[in-house]
Amino acid sequence: MTSDPPPGTRLRPLIFATLATLIAGFVDAVGYAYLGGLFLSFMSGNSTRLGISLASGQFLAAVHAAIVIGCFVVGALIGTLIADAAARWKLVLILAVEVVLFTLAAALAQRDIGFTALLPVAVAMGLQNAVHQLIAGADVGKSFVTGALFGMGQALARRLTGRGSTAEAASYALSWSAFVIGALVGALMLAGMGLATALAIAGGQLAVLVAVAFAFNRHLGPAVADYGGD
Repeated sequence: MTSDPPPGTRLRPLIFATLATLIAGFVDAVGYAYLGGLFLSFMSGNSTRLGISLASGQFLAAVHAAIVIGCFVVGALIGTLIADAAARWKLVLILAVEVVLFTLAAALAQRDIGFTALLPVAVAMGLQNAVHQLIAGADVGKSFVTGALFGMGQALARRLTGRGSTAEAASYALSWSAFVIGALVGALMLAGMGLATALAIAGGQLAVLVAVAFAFNRHLGPAVADYGGD
């Protein structure tokens, strides 16, 4: 017989997932504005940009898009290895690696080296997508916004036919909304504070999540072990 989880335990993964998605929207807006149309977490957009650049003979733009996509894949690879090896501490470790990558990106941005400064962030976004959250049946916390919108429509259809819950649709809607809000804040901060400061703020937000995740895992043990789904 299993005991009920502590009060609020079910809400914590949703909070983590929402904040992670908000940060993904933040950095996507920063990347798009700074790199002239390239994203740092939205690889569907970058893949489209790659094809268009190749078709129009814009080979430098194509190389940039391919490099960002490659960095994202490397991040997904590293994040998956960490998640598979770290068990209950995977969320803490993946977020900690992301903080290191954002710190590196902010330091490079201060040197005003342009495109290269944002490559560690693309790696970090690949890492982030290795940690997903299942909330009320909804897979949220990734930067796959098209999937979130489709999931919301699908969940609403299931709700209408009595096979789903309102909470599932609301989880997808929250994930999409967090991404849009993050993009709004990221664009405003890039315009008002510059690239290095914007990246430092995003890294600081991740650092707070690391500390909170560590505290939850340490004091609640298995109750938070499944934040990062397999």
